[in-house]
Amino acid sequence: MSRKCFYAVLVVFVGLVALIPASVWAQAYSSSLTGLVTDASGAAVPAVDVKLTDVNKGYDYTAQTNESGRYLLRSLPPGTYRLTATAAGFKASAREGIVLNVDVNTNLDVRLEVGESQQTVQVLGEAPLLSTQDAVTGQTLSREFVNDLPLLGRQVLDLARLAPGVTRVAGEGYGTGDMNNIVVNGSRNSNADVLVDGVSANIIISHGGVQATVETPVVDAVQEFKIQTNFSADVGGFSGNSVINLVVRSGTNQFHGSLWEFFRNDKLAANDWFNNLYGNPRSILRYNQFGGTAGGPIRKNKTFFFFDYEGYRIKSPGTATVGVPSAAERKGDFGEICGPGFDTNGMCKDPAGQLWDPYTGVFDATKGGLYVQAIYPTTTWQPIRAQAILS
Repeated sequence: MSRKCFYAVLVVFVGLVALIPASVWAQAYSSSLTGLVTDASGAAVPAVDVKLTDVNKGYDYTAQTNESGRYLLRSLPPGTYRLTATAAGFKASAREGIVLNVDVNTNLDVRLEVGESQQTVQVLGEAPLLSTQDAVTGQTLSREFVNDLPLLGRQVLDLARLAPGVTRVAGEGYGTGDMNNIVVNGSRNSNADVLVDGVSANIIISHGGVQATVETPVVDAVQEFKIQTNFSADVGGFSGNSVINLVVRSGTNQFHGSLWEFFRNDKLAANDWFNNLYGNPRSILRYNQFGGTAGGPIRKNKTFFFFDYEGYRIKSPGTATVGVPSAAERKGDFGEICGPGFDTNGMCKDPAGQLWDPYTGVFDATKGGLYVQAIYPTTTWQPIRAQAILS
């Protein structure tokens, strides 16, 4: 392909991608907001301009009520919003602090008062939003929840065990980093699909359809996640019994960041029980888990960046009891393996104590099949080989 053709194909591809509506991307974690706009008498008000603004990023999402007075805003990323509703002959209505979590479909009704549109009615103290538009059940773990709870090993998906109906696998501990290896409502373990910003992070393992998580973000890069034990079709497409819908943080109109470190040290820990039993000192332990985040605007209200890093430095020696060759065996003397001793041919009197050289295996049909050479000692205890038939 010539360079001119390459650039032509590239331009066409970019153009096609640009034509894809924003609602197509990552629908599995976005939310929606709908509601009915009425006047003081309860009558529906059509043609009302409704604007939802992301207070951290400055994005605006707009809609207009239909003839029944209902509006609908879709493909809303999780975040904190401000809703304003304006119409001719009515005071503007504004509500702050609208929090939309991951993959929720929420209802928020608006009531307008007769007056000048330059006047604004600030709505305060309303009940929290409820997800009344679908039958999805689950629990959302917010960023504050994720960061405030202690996590051994800082594996964010360990918090999934806090949701109702979710238990750990029998015999498994906490802080093991088993990702989706959980039991949901008594079903088979390792069958929860993990979505990161709407994209599956799972692979299917060949033995029995068990699912393993490829990778998940570090704790400080997670905005929130939701354990869905009953979910809609838009997050389907796999054989699992539950969905862990996870959203990654992003930048905002304000620069922000953090630095952190978690450490363990043998100087701050008690000795191991077995070390105490045998009078041994504490083993060296140097565990440092550190990192940081940074985010902010590239172009305010338009483009943002977010960066996170996490590193480990671990020094923790261990001890183990293993078998090693004896001094005689290191010199080629394997006679101690044969307890009953050797016969006149140098073969062990107990066949279980006889050594065989596996590298000499030869198949010979005239000699009865596969045979190898036996190793037996001489007076100088040097290995000498003799042929023996294996039945």
